[in-house]
Amino acid sequence: MKNEIKSLTGLRGIVALWVTFFHFSYFKSFWIQSIVGKGYVAVDIFFVLSAFLLTVSYSDKFKQLTVDGVKRFYKKRVNRIYPVYFFSIVFIVLFIAEDPTWSQFFINAGLVQCFFNPNYLLNEVYWSLSTEWICYLIFPLMLWAILKYKINCWFLIISGLVLRFIISYVPDIYFDHSPLLINRSTQYLDVVFGVPSLVRTVSSYFFGIGIAFLPESKIKKNRFFLYGVVILFFLLLYTGKGVFFIPLLSAVIIKHLYSDKKNLVKVFLETKVVYFLGNISYSLYIIHYIVKRQKIVLVDSHHLNSFLLIGFSIVLSYFSYILIERRVKIFKT
Repeated sequence: MKNEIKSLTGLRGIVALWVTFFHFSYFKSFWIQSIVGKGYVAVDIFFVLSAFLLTVSYSDKFKQLTVDGVKRFYKKRVNRIYPVYFFSIVFIVLFIAEDPTWSQFFINAGLVQCFFNPNYLLNEVYWSLSTEWICYLIFPLMLWAILKYKINCWFLIISGLVLRFIISYVPDIYFDHSPLLINRSTQYLDVVFGVPSLVRTVSSYFFGIGIAFLPESKIKKNRFFLYGVVILFFLLLYTGKGVFFIPLLSAVIIKHLYSDKKNLVKVFLETKVVYFLGNISYSLYIIHYIVKRQKIVLVDSHHLNSFLLIGFSIVLSYFSYILIERRVKIFKT
């Protein structure tokens, strides 16, 4: 894999900020809300980006599976996601959650929330960490099988589309069917409960892996093609069910950003502010909803209050990044 692609780090920052605005703000303007209100699909972009980067990083290493290689992979994944995540769980249990139970704590600590009633969630965004953790667990075997049996990249991409299509039809499957305390989303394909949420994540992983293996010659290198994809991306946000294609389009954009060719999108994502957001994006994803749940009112204006709380979340995320993400490692790798 190449050294860090700053534009992909920047993309992660924009996506995290999109999710944050989605949770904090509501705009009466159709033109603004059509984008902000579709922020839930940004989580799918996280999945696609994660799968893409893991594929380009490990496609040589997982041609042959070894115990040491897989253990090293798992240790790196734990080091990446667990320190900030565990600190947030402990903080919520000690200071925020009302009457938390041991089962709730252990289900969240084990990152298996996707198999349990969503009432067990200590933070609503944890569903995506749970499903991605399951994908991490199966990723070495998945990538090995793709390489060994030379599974065509188009098969993976089409499989991703098929899985995404059936998400709405997969019945809720999880332990403990007591009445839900968390409201279901009415947004198209905003599925965050049970096995369907895992199917959603796997479909995005197929896009990321498939695009990573797609030969460069199959994607136009012309920067104007990229601009066209970005424009189509935004236009689909103004449609009802156009979000169906957003993860796939994001995969195409990621493939272009991974190349060395300069373009306006790449330049924007590599600016210092956006790159900074990319570095703190993981902490921001976790922390912003903890702040959101406190329903803090600093000023009467809804929008100004939201902007202030988003700014506060960014400040907290920065400290989380420098004090926890960069310093705390559970395993030596």
